[in-house]
Amino acid sequence: MRVRYVYSACIVIETADVRVCCDPWFTDGIYEGSWYQYPKIQDPLIAIGKIDFVYISHIHPDHYDPIWLRKILEENPSCEIIIGAENQRHLEGKMKRDGFQPKLFHKLQVGQTELACFPNFPSYPESIDSALVVRQGTRSVVNMNDCPLDSEQIERVKMFCAGSEMVAFLPYAGAGPYPQRYLFASDAERVAEAERKQEKFLNLFTDYVKALNPRLAVPFAGLYYLGGSLRQFNASRGVPDAVSAAQRAPGVGVVLQEGIGEIDLVNFSVHNARQTEFSAEEIDLYLTAASTEPFAYERYPMADPAELFSEFAKAVESALRRTKLRVAAWLCVTLGDGTYGCVKLVDGSAVQRLSSLEQLNPREEIHLDARLLFGLLHRKNHWNNAEIGSHFEFRRVGMEYSKPLYDFLSFLHL
Repeated sequence: MRVRYVYSACIVIETADVRVCCDPWFTDGIYEGSWYQYPKIQDPLIAIGKIDFVYISHIHPDHYDPIWLRKILEENPSCEIIIGAENQRHLEGKMKRDGFQPKLFHKLQVGQTELACFPNFPSYPESIDSALVVRQGTRSVVNMNDCPLDSEQIERVKMFCAGSEMVAFLPYAGAGPYPQRYLFASDAERVAEAERKQEKFLNLFTDYVKALNPRLAVPFAGLYYLGGSLRQFNASRGVPDAVSAAQRAPGVGVVLQEGIGEIDLVNFSVHNARQTEFSAEEIDLYLTAASTEPFAYERYPMADPAELFSEFAKAVESALRRTKLRVAAWLCVTLGDGTYGCVKLVDGSAVQRLSSLEQLNPREEIHLDARLLFGLLHRKNHWNNAEIGSHFEFRRVGMEYSKPLYDFLSFLHL
């Protein structure tokens, strides 16, 4: 039994019975154009090799990449797509609309190899993540991809792996626009928040190591860089290098080189480990050459601000009707001419177009390209993807982070 690392959350788990590829993402420009890979895998099909299953953990585009999924299926025509039987209705629906036929599963048996999928429900019912465990005899590979810490999920994984030694692939990084695209009182405050975020996810990695007690632990998933005009924000994302995470678990943590790193579970030998952190200067040089195209929404015609506000008001009415969301705050979105579309979310009242926001408290301001707002309202683009892609600039006044407000955005369209 062995496991090979390809890129980000993509690993290939091989036993004498089966070969499983997990979360193959190789398309640059996901999340509305901003996410890029470094180092770039020159030929992912060769790096992946022949496989029997492709496991997709959840719907995010750095895990579900339909472009490369089609290429992999063309190369492996008998290969099946498998996804979790729980909490994956969004993924299942999207895959079927894209022409795929995923197989939902809790557990699979292939020869002497067992596969099991465990849903993740950390603190709210709409969690979309899942974990995969592949076990053969006294050896197990645990793939937690992006899963937040969920004690019930961990106990189920440990029960399935009981009596075996494991290699665990564990999260160590968090994507999203915070803190690089938030307005702070000073640069020092943003730096402090980036350090706090980095420490939070390094602690997540070590918490997983303590909870699962694996023979070897590999920090993985979430390896991306912002391209195009957003390159300047890479340094302040608060995302550590995987080497920093592995160092938090001496004797256990190991980083595998992209495309060639692997672990042989017969004797737990590591081949092609990465010992040093990536160079920020080399990454930026690569992105300068690789990410020269404008974002797709930058090619849209400029919308009239008055029409944008009218469409914003209609989208607010529709979103409030569908979500019944009530948050004690104002949501204020730029319209491109110095004015804002504003709604009082506590009761859905007072949808207004304003040039000054000083009287609205508490509030969340979203500053974005008016062409992107047009695309979002008309469902050419997706709010969550644009947010994770760092295409917005945020400002909070008199309030803390509100997850319901961000969930609301996903329904803010015509």
